[in-house]
Amino acid sequence: MSCTLSIEANIQNVSSVRKFLFPSLLEEPVTKSPADDGWEEDDWGWGEEFIEETQQQKKKKEEEANSWMEDCCISLSPTNDLLALAFEDRAVFLSHKWDSDKLKYQMSWKGPVNLEEGECVTSIMCIPLASLKRSSTGGPDWTCVMMGFTSGYIRMYTENGNLLLSQLLHEDPVLKVKCSSYQPRRHAGVAEQLEELTILYPNALVTIDGFSLYQSLRACRNQVARAAAGGSDVQPPPLAYKKWGLADQANMVDHISCGVVTPSLFDQLQTASILGGYGATITQNPPPAARYITSGTNPYVAFFFAVEGTAPPIISEVAAAVASKLKSALISGVGGWLGWKGKPQGEDPQKKPKVEPATPLPLRFGLPDLRRHGDSIILSPSRQLAATTDSFGRVILIDTDKGVAIRVWKGYRDAQVGWVKVTEDKDRDAMATDSPPREALFLIIYAPRRGILEVWAMQQGPRVAAFNVGKQCRLLCPGYTMMGLNNVTFYSNKPHTYQCCLVEPSGVIKIINVPFHLILSGANSKRARDLHLLKKLSTMLSTPSSHEGSIEKQLVNIITDIKIVALKRQGLEKILSHKILPAELMQNVIRTVKNNIQQALEKEDPDSIAPESRGLLHFCKVQELLLDVYITISQLNKQATQAMGMAENNPEQTLAATLSVSVSEALQYLSAVDDFMRESAGNRVHFQDPIDMTPAAFLSCFICPYHHADDNAPTVTSLKVLMSSDIDEQLSLKLGTFLFKCGLTGGDSISALCSCLEGSGIPAADLMSLLLRVWLSSETELIRPRDVSPVSNLHCLLASITRTADAHAIHAEPNTVSPWWKSVRDICTAAEAPASALMAAVAARSVAASVVPNNKSGNKEQESQEDKDTDQEAISLSSPTPSTTSTDTMEEWETVAMDTEHWNLLVRQLEDVVVLSTLLRTKVRDGVDRPPSYAETMGKEHKVVSVKGLLEGGTGSIAALVANWVARTGILPSMLSVSHHAEGEDEEAMELGADVTSEPALPELERLADRYRSQLERFPYSLDPEVLHAHCTWEYVVQWNKDPEVIALLERSIEHLKLVGNAYLQHGLGCMMWHTFMVKRFSATAFLMEKVGKAPKDRLCRKDVGLSDAALTNFLGQCNNLLQVILEAEVESSHVPVFDIEDLWQATQGPTSIAELAAEQRVSNYQLLQHHMKLSSIMHAVMVFSLRTVKPLSYYFDTKGKNAFFKDLHSYPLLPGSDIDISIISARQQFLCRIVSAAVGTLPTPPAYLNKDDGAVAMETDKEKELLQSDLDAYQTMSDNKVVLEACKWADIMLELGQRLEVDVDTVRRHYCNELYSRGYDYLGQEVLNSVNERCQLGCDLLVLVGKRLSHLMSTAEPKRSVQLLSRLPPTLSTWLKQQSPSDVHFPYVPLLLTAQLLSQVVSLLPETHGQYSLAIQLVESIDIMRD
Repeated sequence: MSCTLSIEANIQNVSSVRKFLFPSLLEEPVTKSPADDGWEEDDWGWGEEFIEETQQQKKKKEEEANSWMEDCCISLSPTNDLLALAFEDRAVFLSHKWDSDKLKYQMSWKGPVNLEEGECVTSIMCIPLASLKRSSTGGPDWTCVMMGFTSGYIRMYTENGNLLLSQLLHEDPVLKVKCSSYQPRRHAGVAEQLEELTILYPNALVTIDGFSLYQSLRACRNQVARAAAGGSDVQPPPLAYKKWGLADQANMVDHISCGVVTPSLFDQLQTASILGGYGATITQNPPPAARYITSGTNPYVAFFFAVEGTAPPIISEVAAAVASKLKSALISGVGGWLGWKGKPQGEDPQKKPKVEPATPLPLRFGLPDLRRHGDSIILSPSRQLAATTDSFGRVILIDTDKGVAIRVWKGYRDAQVGWVKVTEDKDRDAMATDSPPREALFLIIYAPRRGILEVWAMQQGPRVAAFNVGKQCRLLCPGYTMMGLNNVTFYSNKPHTYQCCLVEPSGVIKIINVPFHLILSGANSKRARDLHLLKKLSTMLSTPSSHEGSIEKQLVNIITDIKIVALKRQGLEKILSHKILPAELMQNVIRTVKNNIQQALEKEDPDSIAPESRGLLHFCKVQELLLDVYITISQLNKQATQAMGMAENNPEQTLAATLSVSVSEALQYLSAVDDFMRESAGNRVHFQDPIDMTPAAFLSCFICPYHHADDNAPTVTSLKVLMSSDIDEQLSLKLGTFLFKCGLTGGDSISALCSCLEGSGIPAADLMSLLLRVWLSSETELIRPRDVSPVSNLHCLLASITRTADAHAIHAEPNTVSPWWKSVRDICTAAEAPASALMAAVAARSVAASVVPNNKSGNKEQESQEDKDTDQEAISLSSPTPSTTSTDTMEEWETVAMDTEHWNLLVRQLEDVVVLSTLLRTKVRDGVDRPPSYAETMGKEHKVVSVKGLLEGGTGSIAALVANWVARTGILPSMLSVSHHAEGEDEEAMELGADVTSEPALPELERLADRYRSQLERFPYSLDPEVLHAHCTWEYVVQWNKDPEVIALLERSIEHLKLVGNAYLQHGLGCMMWHTFMVKRFSATAFLMEKVGKAPKDRLCRKDVGLSDAALTNFLGQCNNLLQVILEAEVESSHVPVFDIEDLWQATQGPTSIAELAAEQRVSNYQLLQHHMKLSSIMHAVMVFSLRTVKPLSYYFDTKGKNAFFKDLHSYPLLPGSDIDISIISARQQFLCRIVSAAVGTLPTPPAYLNKDDGAVAMETDKEKELLQSDLDAYQTMSDNKVVLEACKWADIMLELGQRLEVDVDTVRRHYCNELYSRGYDYLGQEVLNSVNERCQLGCDLLVLVGKRLSHLMSTAEPKRSVQLLSRLPPTLSTWLKQQSPSDVHFPYVPLLLTAQLLSQVVSLLPETHGQYSLAIQLVESIDIMRD
């Protein structure tokens, strides 16, 4: 790569900037031509001389318009965030912004900057200030603009033009303002350089410490911001500075500050001898001094040294300002105390502040040249060199340490110079060392008269680049970075800064980029040349158009020209890693380089050949071999047929002959695989990708380690190639597909593929891993019904790869397992594609049996005839028998038996996994009940099964998978019972399933039963009914816990729990459910009811319990069911379950199964269970009927009872005894009565045809009696309604709860009977009436109800009829009926016939000696009168 001049940014609207700074350069108005006014030029006789003079004037004006930038002061911030331009008394600030990834500068402020009449700007500088925030990314906090004026003032501004500081440091005009940044110590002999601001006057030099200036600017900016917010002016404090008087030089125009230097002992002696003579004395520790170099006249370059401590900083103005403020404050305070206030005396604006005299600084030495006038001087970044320009058109390079001129350039009048420092980019070889990177220095010279920009290598280097540019440009080289850095923040803040840029009058800003290798140009520039060629190669490869035509020839020429071996290898790696280049082109380049290296090595002494050259030759050989493999396989992929093999008539025979198994065994494998693939047909959608891989991607998968022994490799195929360890799974699968897909799908190319892979040099273990990975990942493509050609191809590839493997890895020692086949079995064991894994295991078993040696030394000829013998002989792998002619020892037969048994075990395990996966992929069709919101809760994806997963999943992994399938499909527990019945294990479950399952679901049940039956044959212990129902219970409750709103899942879980026959298992599983999932929500519900004192609303339920009010009601009901199941589990009369596992899966390890954990649970406390049952029933009733004024813990339980709640069910806390407080008993009884009333209140209203006002009082005719009888029959059938049954169920629950709560149940039953009669349900009341023990009290209650019914009939009858009936009744009875209030009866519209029957029951309930008996007899007579 060569030096470049790239565009960095543009100035927007340059014309507006130029018009503001130079109003005289405004374009003149366009004048009309004579032709427009009707005048002809020919009439005036204009000559060619006049026209030529006019063109020259226009050209001159254009040059003046373009030279405006040469006259103004310009400064660009080193961080590219601000550009400042000034001319005379006007200034323009431009801030940067990004527009479409391009940096542009737009005007942010413009205006006059002169505060005194006639002063102009002579120097300008933008200083970025570092941020003090820890989160800073390295950019500046803000940028200060500093200007020097002809009046001697130094003023500092913000980016927005706000004046921060103005101070008069010297009365002469400011010539130059320069800044030095912080630089850390480079080595022990150089001190660190601090920040410093230097201001040059005609005969003085002012220096300001950078740290104090940084703090003052930050303080001034804060004060300006406060003043702007408060609307007042703030007078900033003056700066502390040092002033040196430079009187020994006649005229000064520019200067540089080289920082603090410590002279060596020789320099100290030399200086003392020159100044003091031979008798001068020196100090042991030479004091450090600041070195200043000025450029001007007499001498041309002057050197000044200011020893530290010789001149203190001038702070008189600071002291005067503080004293002035103190004086004003004292006068103001005293005046206010004495009652008068003096008018503050304002300062005279015409009076300039006092200027301190300068400290004389003598000239140490200089470069005298009376006729030479210096124009400028620029310091290099290393501070060891400086470049000056003069009036003679010379550019002189000066050594600042020695004070001598070391190089001169001629012919550069009005030149502008700058510096660029470049750091070397370390390559891979240099990265291993800790040495610091090398640095190069370049001098930039801009000759405006010639319009050329040159780059020169320092110190005596040649010109490395030159650019043609405009003649009115400005070269900017700031020479500093950010201000405010120190030895800590210098390394953390790394802002993007430029070193040298060129600003054109059109507003284009260009950056000079110089590569490091240009400094190496010269006699020893071989590395620089090779680096340049390497860059050229990268550029060529990155150019799209360069891929056409003679790209191969160009690449070969570049690679051949590169001499350094490491760089040549980098070039080859770039070519081989290119994504577009074809493999043939890469192969030609590699072959050419290899031949060149071989020819060069043949001419040299073998002992003198460098290892790098040998390594490069080995690299070329390996890459050539890999490219040969790539080209061969690419051609095979193109020739391979895309269609799979056709279906065969007898695939089992073909498979048996190929894999050396019996026909029945082959048929068994095919049947299991076909069933699996049939169920998997709709599970996955595969988009076939083209078998394509770029050469670069193929080569990136391999590495070629080099050893000296590889130089003596007899053949190319003996070269070592390794798989790269950092390739990802996707690339590895793509590589395997590229290598083996053509062989697995096309039978014609299998032999050619085997030959290619055997000579590829790729390790056999890597090839085997890639082959199995491709086979296992292409299950849906390669395994199809009645097509065994892919399996045959797989067998052939396995045999071919095994032949290339190490014989010691294949043939294990006696009583050991072959490492080669163990790795294959491990891959099949971990495979999640069971059908492909089964076919791969059977094929690998066949290959393993065929390569077993017949004697200790091995028979290589038999190995070479493996493929021919495979089709002719069938080897029995299950029970190998020794040959009669064999001389094998017993140890060898034991080795064969161990490997064979491992293969047989794996094949049988894979068969089980295939059948199990077939069940897990089986989907339920129509006709099967599913819980609501099931699909959203459970999902539809089946779980992936592998042998490794089952072996590491524990003894319950198989049952857990089947339980998950049951939960996913939503199969009813009765359906599992159907399957058990099919095995003859549970006949009662069949009857239950027949009752529950609808008729259309029977075909589906039969299909599911067949699938499940196949599992019972293979897993008789793992899928035991007890174990399966236990896992189904746990699976459903786990899924419910994920979505608690779906209570149907919890209900289904308890249904499975009820079907667990073993009491130990049922009890333990119920306790685990209670402790893990139920008790937390149950206790939260109890405390919530206790807090609100009623059934909580939906918002509170969701907040405290996490359930809606409806879901919470159902949840409490399921809590009742769960506790009831635990109570009814008869643990004492049951045996402890024993769990076994199938022989094939005896090596299973992992977590303990759910069934085993349940069997290990401790027996629950029966009294504590009943205690929780009481609370659960109460809470459930409260939620169902939305009762108020209910606190289930405080109202119905004492302190002992409340403390016993929510404990572990197997614990034995202190429970309440039989001596319960009477108030609690009364509260319980009232609660039960309230629930009974609420339950009866849910009953529907009797039929409307009974709501006749007077029909029941009138005398019934025969026809009316028939109608009434039919109505009563219909009324009586209402007792079969679901609502009626639910109400009766709740009443029975309350009666049972009353017995547990030790409440007088007869009182609740009597209340229940009264409620039924009050609601008009006389037939239901008749059933309850017979079970009441307190019959006398019940008779009295019902007698009052009869009176209210009759009172209602009397009040609703016609007045005449009512008076007639009352007149026929006894006076006492009439008075009693009038006293009854019929409004207390919920449903008084009851037929008179039913009331008469009720009254007859009342008479039978009351004894004759009872006081109400006579009244009951009178009512009987009155009803007879009414019916008459």
